[in-house]
Amino acid sequence: MTATATKPRSKSNVEPLLEIRGLKKYFPVKKGILNRVVGSVKAVDGLSFDVYPNETVGLVGESGCGKTTAGRSILRLLEPSEGQILFRGSDIVEADTKEMRRLRRNLQIIFQDPYSSLNPRMTVEDIIGEAIKFHGIASGNDEIRRQVQDLLERVGLQPSYVTRYPHEFSGGQRQRIGIARALALNPDFIVCDEAVSALDVSVQAQVINLLLDLQDEFNLSYLFIAHDLSVVRHISDRIAVMYLGQIMELAECETLFSNALHPYTQSLLSAIPQPNPRRKIDRVILKGDVPSPMNPPTGCRFHTRCPACYEPCDTVQPRSVEVAPGHEVACHLYDQEYAPTDPSIWNRLPRLPRPNGDAKLPPGVAEVIEEITPGASLDRDGDSDGVQREDQDAGDAQAHASSDVSDFEDEEIFTQESSQPSEEHEEDDITDDSNDAEEDGVEKVDDGDKSTSSETPESGEQESDADDESEDDKLVASEEESDAKS
Repeated sequence: MTATATKPRSKSNVEPLLEIRGLKKYFPVKKGILNRVVGSVKAVDGLSFDVYPNETVGLVGESGCGKTTAGRSILRLLEPSEGQILFRGSDIVEADTKEMRRLRRNLQIIFQDPYSSLNPRMTVEDIIGEAIKFHGIASGNDEIRRQVQDLLERVGLQPSYVTRYPHEFSGGQRQRIGIARALALNPDFIVCDEAVSALDVSVQAQVINLLLDLQDEFNLSYLFIAHDLSVVRHISDRIAVMYLGQIMELAECETLFSNALHPYTQSLLSAIPQPNPRRKIDRVILKGDVPSPMNPPTGCRFHTRCPACYEPCDTVQPRSVEVAPGHEVACHLYDQEYAPTDPSIWNRLPRLPRPNGDAKLPPGVAEVIEEITPGASLDRDGDSDGVQREDQDAGDAQAHASSDVSDFEDEEIFTQESSQPSEEHEEDDITDDSNDAEEDGVEKVDDGDKSTSSETPESGEQESDADDESEDDKLVASEEESDAKS
């Protein structure tokens, strides 16, 4: 894909600081005794975007998609295989050694690992002051030390740390030393290669706030490479989404989060943890693994894992389509030549685009989406905008809390009323109890009479049975006497 970034609205009259056009970086694969080249790993394959003064461009994507390679190729720490890198109109790729040395003062990098990026045998003064001495910014040890101490103060470290070694610092402090080294030459553009990924969350916040303060103070531009989308959203003005060496989507930060169009971007956004447990969003699970950059798929490189893949995706490489000012996407769904009108294809998308938004959809697509989801919904859960959802969640939480308080007050009032009955009710209860007691006494007396009358016939029956037994005994005795006489 060749996605040329459109100037943001706020920067419409500003010339780009850095212009990348068709950047490629291939690593040759050699095999055999003669080390013959049998293939190449296409780590970066046709990147194009701009970076404006005092702007932060976020670069996100899965591991192995070529983010770090792209950042190092822009600074020519890795020699590009093809493309143009224009810094203030001058092509860095064509610059010789002398010209490149001059440009190094304006192009710096903050490495990912704060442990391996610092020489353990050099003090902080030597690490930061080496570039100052090499480029002739200061002369004399006293002047170099003064500038190093000033840089340490700017990044939040003590000036007395100049004589210490890297092993005497924590991870966050080491990363601050790396930031001070990048600022030593007063550059215009800095590549932040996952500068906070190896740090704790609290230290991440400190480093990010430091980068933002330094950007305002020195008018810096950043290419911020990271995996954490929430961090990228906090620091970036625009975001480029990479997949397998190419940019899939490029847009302003809030536009990308509120109206992501590419299926890969939607799958990445679905993986962001939600702080509100009542808000339910279906997680998009991509099938299969990332293809090998040595043998990428034909056509769209994402078609092997795309849930909305259809006929032209596996044969035709998608081109960059500008669907809105500053919003570009490389997908056949939004290309007028290949845009489908089959609702079943659009229905497979995790999130549907907004027909009534800023995005200019191909003819007929807006009607199809309106038929699928009346009301132009963006999410499957019925929400239409990320910012509106947060406000709505906050309002729902406040309303829920107020309803809980009112329910508690009503329950408390009901309890008090039930525990304190009126005097009239008490008198009625006493009267009813006395009447009940009198009725119970009458019933008890009647029960006693019934019991005495029921006991009399039973005693008579017992007496008659005893008389019958005595007469039988007499008869038996008289019969025995007569038998004895005979």
